[in-house]
Amino acid sequence: MRVNRQAQSRVDLRTMLAAALLAGLLAGCGGGGDDGPNTSGLVPTAPAPGATLYADAAVLRPLVPGASWQYAGTDPGNVAYINTVTHASASPGVLEAATNTFNGGAASVHVAIVNGNVVQPDPEDLDGDGVADISNAIELRSPVRVNDQVVVFDRRMPGALDDIDGDGRGETFDLAAYSRVIGAEDVALDGLPTQHAVRVDHVVAGRVILSKDGQATPAITATQSVWYAEGLGIVRRRLDAPALDGVSRDITDERLTGWDGLP
Repeated sequence: MRVNRQAQSRVDLRTMLAAALLAGLLAGCGGGGDDGPNTSGLVPTAPAPGATLYADAAVLRPLVPGASWQYAGTDPGNVAYINTVTHASASPGVLEAATNTFNGGAASVHVAIVNGNVVQPDPEDLDGDGVADISNAIELRSPVRVNDQVVVFDRRMPGALDDIDGDGRGETFDLAAYSRVIGAEDVALDGLPTQHAVRVDHVVAGRVILSKDGQATPAITATQSVWYAEGLGIVRRRLDAPALDGVSRDITDERLTGWDGLP
């Protein structure tokens, strides 16, 4: 991954992290990250596993060709928007298309059930080196347990950024992404019954290591929280990302308003 000088400030790093969330790095988190001396150091130690909430993750993520879900949300500027998600048949699983998740425009992702887990089966090259970094990325793992943590990507990438500190050498970029099952929570919906759901947090974090003196910039993080209800799927999404001022946070939140085509 090579990043030009336009992407070297905290503001630009914030944009990169938010883009990673929206582009799919955390849209369906998971998948077995790297381990060893080239890790970023940004992934926290996994807590002890807690209670089993569901034996089968698939009940929280119905994949039904022809089904649709409607959401209403508010972005950081307090602008209201709507988002429609539809499923079309794919092999395996479904192609999930969204019209406007987090008011960010159209996007799609391939989702399937593999070995009892909800996954994104397509391989992803996250660092741009031409080699797939993850495949069958786990969105929900069976059994669904409180505190279950899955690492998506965890790497220290020397020379990934153009020279910032003027020593003629590229800077190191640390990038990590992981998910954690937070627990069971009730989600209030406008005009619909409150849903008992499982909350999963998908986190992406990044920082720059300067080559001149080895100093690290403060880590910048963005979190997408997703709530899954049995038999219904995603009933709420919330994106917490750094604001442009580098201090405050931008919050975008959308909740289910209706659905069609589920059994």
